[in-house]
Amino acid sequence: MKVIDFHSHIVPSRYPDRPAGVAEVNWPSMEPIDDTHSKMVIAGRQFRVFESFYWSVGERIGRLDEEGIAVQVISPLPELLSYWLAADAAEAITDFMNEFVAGMVGAAPQRFAGMGSVALQDPARAVRQLEHFLGLGLRGVHIGSHINGVSIADPRFFPFYEAVEALGLFVFVHGIKPGGAALMLGPPLMPAVVGVPQETAVAISSLIMTDILGRFPRLKLVFSHGGGTIASVIDRFQAVWKEFEPMRKALAMPPEDYLRRFYYDTVVFGPEYLSYLTKRLGATQLVAGTDGPVDFGQPKVPILLSAAGIGARDQDLIAHGNAESLLAGVAQA
Repeated sequence: MKVIDFHSHIVPSRYPDRPAGVAEVNWPSMEPIDDTHSKMVIAGRQFRVFESFYWSVGERIGRLDEEGIAVQVISPLPELLSYWLAADAAEAITDFMNEFVAGMVGAAPQRFAGMGSVALQDPARAVRQLEHFLGLGLRGVHIGSHINGVSIADPRFFPFYEAVEALGLFVFVHGIKPGGAALMLGPPLMPAVVGVPQETAVAISSLIMTDILGRFPRLKLVFSHGGGTIASVIDRFQAVWKEFEPMRKALAMPPEDYLRRFYYDTVVFGPEYLSYLTKRLGATQLVAGTDGPVDFGQPKVPILLSAAGIGARDQDLIAHGNAESLLAGVAQA
């Protein structure tokens, strides 16, 4: 089975020095530990240790071969989106990351496709950055589920979506920095476990109720982790929409029908929920993903699709067919 992995992250082997005139104190750096490990340091504090397969083309391809992945769509780690930095610093970092992603793709164009990122805390700046995406060969834009607490459905971001649509790029949305983390008791990982999927569902519902595709009908939106928790509230969403006139005035289309116009990856960690997603949203709206390169419980794509009871034709759509259509959008724009 041919597999295109639509959800996978990278970090750079190093960051450039902070540019002259940029005063951001949280400028990151990568400090080597040994031949295969480096630590990311922000404002003098260690953020995380990374292995070299995050940036090494050769090591990455070796992993793709081991896992049976034909093509991997690479994107910056969500923590590198940099919305929480000053806009000039975020622009410098995301420009650097876009070049880095493009370099990895250029080193093995048959095995990688790339997404870039932009300083979306400053929408006009982000639009200017998009002008370089086609020249770099980038196919999509990786964004977070909110921009420093502002919904990605807010009208201030409409010029960004307009530019993305015009370029034929797709938008890949990943949940970030969930609200209400203080209410999620337990180990520090609980906001990532519970909060990130909720963040994604909130973003999707807001994009639906502001009719983002009515404004930008050719916009292609892909949501990580199966759209988070949105599919678990489809019936509730439908029922409230049917019963309350303000909902119907805001949205002429049933919410479930709208959900079938977006795309979602398969990184849901179990076949039962993937089977449900396929039935409710359609095999044509799903793309394979691993959330790699770290493996922590997500079944390999062929095993997951088979265990979900998905038919052979639909397995091919999910494993590679839908991704091929999304990736071809730039060339067709």
